[in-house]
Amino acid sequence: MPVLLFIFLLFGFAVFRQSARAASAVVGTGTPSSCTESAFDAALTTAGNGGGTITFNCGAAAHTLQFTVAKFVNLGDVTIDGGGRIILAAGNNERHFFAGPVTFRLRNITLRQGDSLVNGGAIEASGGQVSLESVRLLDNRSAVAGGAIYCYDATLTIDGSQIDGNSAPTGGAIYNDGCAVTIRNSSFADNRATAAVNGRGGAVDNAQPGRITIRSSRFSTNNALDGGALYNAGGASADLAGVTLDENTGGYGGAIENSGVVTITDSLLDRNSVTGSGGGLWNVSGSALLERSTVSGNTAFEGGGISTYGTSLEMRQVNLVGNTATAPGGGGTNGGGLHHLGGVVFVTDATISGNVA
Repeated sequence: MPVLLFIFLLFGFAVFRQSARAASAVVGTGTPSSCTESAFDAALTTAGNGGGTITFNCGAAAHTLQFTVAKFVNLGDVTIDGGGRIILAAGNNERHFFAGPVTFRLRNITLRQGDSLVNGGAIEASGGQVSLESVRLLDNRSAVAGGAIYCYDATLTIDGSQIDGNSAPTGGAIYNDGCAVTIRNSSFADNRATAAVNGRGGAVDNAQPGRITIRSSRFSTNNALDGGALYNAGGASADLAGVTLDENTGGYGGAIENSGVVTITDSLLDRNSVTGSGGGLWNVSGSALLERSTVSGNTAFEGGGISTYGTSLEMRQVNLVGNTATAPGGGGTNGGGLHHLGGVVFVTDATISGNVA
């Protein structure tokens, strides 16, 4: 083949590859009535073939687009940007999206009222990379696990997002089944793990061997039997910094129940309450490190602030103040601040005061 022809073919192939990667699509032609499910499906097909971005042209006002069936994102990398005006509503026993081994990005959009008979009320992610930026996940439900998101063997990043009012038997908002999860600058409120037995993680159930990193976020008024906000299973790891966990409720571990490895730095566990052990933290058969953090105003039957059993607990520069244990007996044996049932506890430069038992 002549050299000139060979170069021309290479150039043409590169242009083809570039245009395939840029297969973007717009839903709608400027009016609300043009933004339909079928228009979205066509845009997803276009963007998914080679990868691309979906945007919306539905008029100046906010627009709700109703899904009747789940959408599969598994052919190519896809970004969906709602421009802050689009609500995707599901229902009819369907989630919004199943994301396979691709890169799937959601930006500036709301996913509401997903209702899945299986895992993941809004999103199920399997084997790919999923990122949410300025996304709201509201009032979604799963009949199995992960009221908003079920993540399996993937990478999940959540940034600047709001995850409220979701529910599932376990993992009220998120069930992490072996993913690497990063959460930044986000809020989780009013999520519930509804199972009376093994209802874990009102906001997040971090199952083995999941890894979760949380930065500068807030978890409030979530509820579960085990881990009102976060359940960290044996074999799982959780790293929290700059996190507020307040007014969460449950049976054990109002803010966190830990059986794996958890590190809590520069954080606040405040006014959480449980009927059992560990108003702030229930550390059972796991390893926990708290550093430069405050555990305050929490309530439990035993261990108003922290209850630890057969585990390793280390506290450095921690304020353990104003917590209450309600179990009868008095004498401080029920641990208004700290209830120690076994294992090793290290305390360095801590303030422990105003706790009641």
